[in-house]
Amino acid sequence: MDANPRTVGDDLHLPISLAWAKGGYTVSIAFGSEGRTARLILDTGSSTLVVLPHAYSPEQDEALAATSWAQQLRYGQGHWVGPVLRTRLAFGEGPHACCVEGADVSLVEAAAQDFHDADGMFGLAYGGLDTGHDMAGHLAVRGIDPPLTWPWPFAGDGDTDALARLVLQQPRVDLLPLFTQLAAQGRIRDRFGLLVRRALVHVRNDGDDDDALDADPLNRGVMVLGGGEDCAALHDGRFQDIRIVHDLYYNARLLAVQVGDLARIAVPPLAGEYRQRAASNAILDTGSSFLVLEQGVHDAVMADLGSLDPRLPALGQRFWSNFGKDRQGVPNADVDALDWPDLRFFLEAVDGGEVVLTCPPEHYWPRNAMFAGQAFFLLMPQLAGWPNQTVLGLPLLAGHFCMFDRGAGDGLGRVRVARAHPLRVAG
Repeated sequence: MDANPRTVGDDLHLPISLAWAKGGYTVSIAFGSEGRTARLILDTGSSTLVVLPHAYSPEQDEALAATSWAQQLRYGQGHWVGPVLRTRLAFGEGPHACCVEGADVSLVEAAAQDFHDADGMFGLAYGGLDTGHDMAGHLAVRGIDPPLTWPWPFAGDGDTDALARLVLQQPRVDLLPLFTQLAAQGRIRDRFGLLVRRALVHVRNDGDDDDALDADPLNRGVMVLGGGEDCAALHDGRFQDIRIVHDLYYNARLLAVQVGDLARIAVPPLAGEYRQRAASNAILDTGSSFLVLEQGVHDAVMADLGSLDPRLPALGQRFWSNFGKDRQGVPNADVDALDWPDLRFFLEAVDGGEVVLTCPPEHYWPRNAMFAGQAFFLLMPQLAGWPNQTVLGLPLLAGHFCMFDRGAGDGLGRVRVARAHPLRVAG
C-alpha cells in the first residue's frame, strides 16, 4: 500500500461489501506494522474506529502507542468497552491508497454485540460522538505503572455494564475520528460518497461462504473518500440535497411519511427532553439495517398498509414472529403475492423546501435476504428507551449514491442523494 501524502482533490475509491456484516457495508483497513486487514462496518451513526481482537494483535504491532484512555459505546442493543490505542492504518490500493500514522483505534475487550463476520466499525459521523475517558488516575490508585490501558488492566472484570460505568466516571477526552483526521490533514475533501445497493446481504445459495457472497454484484458497493459528483459511473447526476440540521449525527428534519398515494403522515418534532441527546427527529444511519420509525409514525404506516390490504401488516407481523424465534424471514413468494406500495419520506431540503426519497418494496422487503428464498421486513418501531427519533437506515439509502458533504452550506453540511446506475444482473 502506498504511504505517500495526498493532496486535497484526490478521491479514494474503495470497494465495500455486504458479505461480512450481512446487514451493513464493510471496508478493508490494514492495522499496524504488520498490515493485518480488518473488515470494518461503515457507520454514519457513530464516530469511533473499533476493531475486534481476533483481527488485530497489539502485542505484535511495532507502530503501537498505548494511551491511558478507554472508551465505551452503546448503539442500539449492543455495547462494548476497551482501550484506546494509536497506530498506523492503511487502506486502498495503487492510486487509491492512503496511510495514516497515529490514528485513534478502540480495541474491544468486553462486549455484548454481534458484528456477524465483520471485524469492527468505522464511524463516519462528526467528532462530538468520539469521546474517551482518561483512566490514568484510577490506574495509579490500583498501582498500575505506567498507568496505561494497554495491556488491558481489566481482563478479569467480567461485568461489562459495571466496567462501562467505571469508564464513564473518569475524565472525558475528545478523540479524533479517522475521517476527520484525513480531512483535517488535507488528505481528502471533507466529504465521502457511498454507493448502496441493498440493506441486507443477497444470498443465492445458503451454502455460500463470505467470499462467494462478496462475488455477488448485488452485495458490492463503492466508498468514495473526498468525492464525488464527478463519479458519473456510479449515479445519474440528479442530486437532491438534504439539509443537515445538527452535527451530532447526520441529523435531518423528517417532515412526513407517505404510504402509496394515501395522505401524508406528519412526523412530530423531537421532544424537548431529547434535544441534547439526539438533536433532531431523524438521522441518516448507514449502520442500521432497518428503517426504525418513531412509534406514532410506525403505527400510522402499519394502519395505512392495512387500509390497502389487511394481509400487508399481517405478513409483517408474521415476519417479526419468525425473526424473534430463530432469526428467519418469510418465503419470497409470500411477499411477491401481495401488492406492496412505495413509501415516501419527505425531508427538509437545503433551500428550505422538501426532498422526497422513495423506498420501494424491494428495499423494505428485500428478497433472498440473509437466506436463499427468504424476505425480511425492514420496518420496525422505535426502540424502547430511544428518543422519538426516526433512524433512516440502509433501506432508504438502497439504490442510491449518497454523498455526505460535511463542509457545505452553513457549515453543518448536506447529504446529496442521486439514483445509482442499475446493475444488469439476475436475482
